[in-house]
Amino acid sequence: MTRKLTIAYTPDSDDAFYYYALENGLVTLPGVEFEFVSDHIINLNRRSLQQEFDVAAISSVAYPGLADKYRILSVGTSVGRGYGPVLVSQKYHTLEELKGKRIAVAGIPTTGGFLAMYALQDCEVIEHQFDQIADAIVDGQFDAGVMIHEELLYFPQKGLHKVDDLGAVWQQRTNLPLPVGLNVVNRDLGEALMNDAADCIRESLCYALTHRAEALAWATRFGRGEDGDCGEQHIEMFANVDSVMLPDDVRTGLRVLFPMLMGFGIAETVPLIDIVEGSEETLQRSLSLISPSRAAA
Repeated sequence: MTRKLTIAYTPDSDDAFYYYALENGLVTLPGVEFEFVSDHIINLNRRSLQQEFDVAAISSVAYPGLADKYRILSVGTSVGRGYGPVLVSQKYHTLEELKGKRIAVAGIPTTGGFLAMYALQDCEVIEHQFDQIADAIVDGQFDAGVMIHEELLYFPQKGLHKVDDLGAVWQQRTNLPLPVGLNVVNRDLGEALMNDAADCIRESLCYALTHRAEALAWATRFGRGEDGDCGEQHIEMFANVDSVMLPDDVRTGLRVLFPMLMGFGIAETVPLIDIVEGSEETLQRSLSLISPSRAAA
């Protein structure tokens, strides 16, 4: 009997890149049929509260509210090393100028929304659909906004400028990389299937990294698409060797991030860092293909 496994990801190029091989039948799991769902990140955060998905991409800051339902997968993490969501404006140029101003974010909880509060600590944060924030700033609805997904590369084409890279602000203050987004897996699957899911996603990402041209041709149709001309750069930023295996310094970043969220009213508790690692054999095989030096270590 075939078991259906639902994977939810954002309509963006880096997530699509992870799942190119799985969604196109190039990586399979015997006895399992994969079903894919795409939705905006704030919706995935909220729908995961109802355990709608077996695997879901979520904002890292949403995990404390989901920890009783989901575990963190060691594959598929979006990591910013000195970069991340970008705060942009049409009129203002510094964080100081934006204190008390209206800042559009893709949602609460999202990592970009948290970072706006973290960087400014005195602003009015307002939810707005992520791919409409730039136009809303141009129209004067907001003083500034946080760009996520491909919008963090596309905003100059809207006549906006960068006030600050909030991922860089995080790293300057913590000396740690920014865990932007996580892949999580439903606890109800059981240990064996959770680890099988981790292995399949790792194999899918590894296939994309080692068959880059064909995976890019498919994945860059997502997000802003070919006209946006930023999909490949975005994939390089957020679908890379850090995404293959959650690094130790990013795990430390999560341990620093989660307690902070309580102070901003985003989380009620600090969850355990509960990670599904997948099999060591699949990990080493994947690393040997894309990063031989890491596999040897």
